[in-house]
Amino acid sequence: MRVVLMWTISDFPTYGILSEWKPPGRLSCPHCQDNSDAFWLQNGRKSSWFDCHRRFLPSNHPYRRNKRLFTRKKVINDGPHPSYDGNYILEQFSDFYVLETRDCGGNGHDRINGYGAAHNWHNKSIFWELPYWKDHILRHNLDVMYIENNFFENIINTVLNVAGKTKDNLKSRLYLQQLCRREKLYDMENNIGKVPIFRLLPSRKAAFF
Repeated sequence: MRVVLMWTISDFPTYGILSEWKPPGRLSCPHCQDNSDAFWLQNGRKSSWFDCHRRFLPSNHPYRRNKRLFTRKKVINDGPHPSYDGNYILEQFSDFYVLETRDCGGNGHDRINGYGAAHNWHNKSIFWELPYWKDHILRHNLDVMYIENNFFENIINTVLNVAGKTKDNLKSRLYLQQLCRREKLYDMENNIGKVPIFRLLPSRKAAFF
């Protein structure tokens, strides 16, 4: 009898531990890698993937040409980049001198040259010792329940305007002015008493619960 490891299933932080492609920063996506369109939010001090997903839509989808609902005056013509196969990743390990943990000084070693700019490899996962690992199309799965829970909490906390947990704040409104044409949502300081379209009125909150 022989045993084969087909893939792993985990949340996203654990994905980074298992794959050794670390999730923080603009290069968080292990599939897009340095082809990511993510950008840094100076006021929020975090990376954003706003409007990075229209390129995955069909080429004739109307959202690709919409200049109002997404980044202002921006039309998306490019499609998604090709997937990286196992041989390409092995070449990356060679190009960036990515070593296995035991060969690079343990988990606390210095960052590899190019980390955070060209790649997010921390070291070479032990899974690559498996002779068939480079031939897998999908090596690591994400736990859907974990993603659904986080997504639900972010949406519902914003809709219900939960103090300390809502994503609607002054900083996010400032970015709306820079990125989008959503004039009714720009001025948060002078419209404190006005409920935005995405937030439930107090009377509706009672019905929600």
